[in-house]
Amino acid sequence: MLEQPLPVERPCLELPEAEEVAPPAVPPAIRGRVGLYVARFEPGESEFRPSRVVQIAPEDVFPLASNYKTAVWLEVLRQADEGSLDLAERFVVTQANQSLGDYPYDNTPVLGLGYRMIEWSDNTATDILHRRVGLASLQALADGLKLCKTRLLLPTKAWWTAESGLGGPDFPRYKLISSSQRFAQASPEERLQIARRLDTVAQSLHPDRLGRALKTFYGGSYTWEQMAQIDRNLQNASTPLEWARFLWWAFTHSGLSPQNDQRFREVMAKGYGSRRLRVRYSYFGGKSGNTAGVLGFSGYLEAPDGSRYVYVFLCDTIPEVNTFSLARPAFGLINESLLRLGMKAR
Repeated sequence: MLEQPLPVERPCLELPEAEEVAPPAVPPAIRGRVGLYVARFEPGESEFRPSRVVQIAPEDVFPLASNYKTAVWLEVLRQADEGSLDLAERFVVTQANQSLGDYPYDNTPVLGLGYRMIEWSDNTATDILHRRVGLASLQALADGLKLCKTRLLLPTKAWWTAESGLGGPDFPRYKLISSSQRFAQASPEERLQIARRLDTVAQSLHPDRLGRALKTFYGGSYTWEQMAQIDRNLQNASTPLEWARFLWWAFTHSGLSPQNDQRFREVMAKGYGSRRLRVRYSYFGGKSGNTAGVLGFSGYLEAPDGSRYVYVFLCDTIPEVNTFSLARPAFGLINESLLRLGMKAR
């Protein structure tokens, strides 16, 4: 049994009382460790008090992969409301801030980066915005909600730098299991210091070199179980319950100005998931995330009858590199859970 990362501090979010509905069977195509939290909120409910839930391992920790980008977009808009960030700011892609995958045109404004980050899951756009708001800012959101098992510190290039073996003295190439566990279990202050040192190293790397080095991590040096443990300890991470709590707050009680709340909803509506859903809804906002061995989907729904829903599906230890091929069975599980909670089929 792999150790759970992250030191747990009190007070923490507790599993809310709700009618528990039996979960559907996990599709046999999904050969990994699964966590699920799908919750229904009655019309007019203002607190995180679901009336009915479907859950599987709701308090276990999983890597979020790109699902964490929802928090980046929320924090960008929150700082815009505060006046510490201008949505008209434009950014240039450099060797330092370029992550893996496609990247934006130079001089793309904040709103354009936000769309790329959520709609196309652009890693460079994410890292530019995450560094702009500050590495510690997302963690402060989680801490304010008492999400004790949630870690939101690293830009994408930073965690890949550690996993590639190029992370410097904090993450020696052949000691990733122990060094990543030390990172996850460090005090909040020490963890932030390690994150900042790692991000400095990451910005010194050319993305092509990083991509080549990362192949060794996926090339058989570790078992899938070991890779999952490293992912949980290094990537931004949460539990199905805690991430559902974050989504509920982000979409219903974030405190954004009306204008920026509308921007948040418009961009999140472009996230992955709407075409996979087989239920009737009047609003959808969501995100996906995947790396080798890891897959996740999360979202918020408003139904025509006024009820609202959040869903979080997280999975690791999948013995496959291309985990996004499992989107169909994963959404089969999500859709069946939503139907069991009272949503209407379409």
